[in-house]
Amino acid sequence: MPRTRHEPSDGTLESLLAEQNRGKGKHITDVLTALVLDSRDGALLPSERVLAERFAVARMTVRGAIDALESKGMVRRVPGRGTFVQHPTLTHSEIFRSFSEDMRIRGMTPGAKSYRGRTRPATRTVAANLDIAPGEPTHYIERIRTADGIPMALERTNLAAARFPTLLDVLGRDDSLYDVLGRVFGVRLESARQVVTIARLTATEAKRLEVAEDTPAFLIERISVDNMGKVVEYGRSLYRGDRYAIQMHVSPPPQGG
Repeated sequence: MPRTRHEPSDGTLESLLAEQNRGKGKHITDVLTALVLDSRDGALLPSERVLAERFAVARMTVRGAIDALESKGMVRRVPGRGTFVQHPTLTHSEIFRSFSEDMRIRGMTPGAKSYRGRTRPATRTVAANLDIAPGEPTHYIERIRTADGIPMALERTNLAAARFPTLLDVLGRDDSLYDVLGRVFGVRLESARQVVTIARLTATEAKRLEVAEDTPAFLIERISVDNMGKVVEYGRSLYRGDRYAIQMHVSPPPQGG
C-alpha cells in the first residue's frame, strides 16, 4: 500500500521513537537523582524490573538512567545484590576556608539547620584558647551545617563578645560566619590551627546529623587567627565520617644541619 502524504517515513518514525525514549530516559534519571539525594547512604534502590514497570518503559531505558547515576558516583552496583545509594565523600583539606566557601567551590549550596546562639561566661578551656580571662562573656554558636540540604557537620564555636558585641544580632542561620566577620567587623581570617581526632556520635548528635547512632565522625578542634595574629574563634565541630576524608600535605624533614 502506498504511503499517504501524512505518514512519516521509516527513518522519521525511528527518529521520533528515539527522541521519545531519550525524553523518558531523562525523566527517569531526574526522578532517580531526587530519590538518591533524599535517601540515606547505602540504601537499596528498587530493581530495574520494578522501575521499568513503575515508569512503563523498557528495562534498557531504566538501565541507561542508572548508568548515568553510576557515572556520577551517586550509586554503586553490587552483582547479585542490587544497586545502592552512594553519597560522595568530600575531602577536608588543609586549605583554610569557611564551610560555606568550601561547599560553593564544590558546586553545592551551603546552609544550616537548628541555629542556636547565646552569650555565656567563658569556661577556662574556652578562655585559654580565645586568650581572654575566664568568665568573660563569649558568643556560643551551634549549627547543623548542610550542603544541598543534607546535614554535613555539627559546628560549635566561641567568640569573644567584647570584640563582636552585635554578632548574634547580625548572623543569620544560613550566613557564613567568616563573611559576616569580614563584612560587619572588618576582620580578615588568615589561618587556623586544627587538631583532628576520631569520635563517635551520641544518640542526640546522630539524630541531628541524620545518621545511625555510634557512626564515626571527625572531631575538628579549630583556633582561627586574623591577619593581625589575634585569635578570633575557638570551636569543636563534628564532621560526618561517612561523608568526609581528611587530606594532609606531608613533607620530609629539611636536609643537613
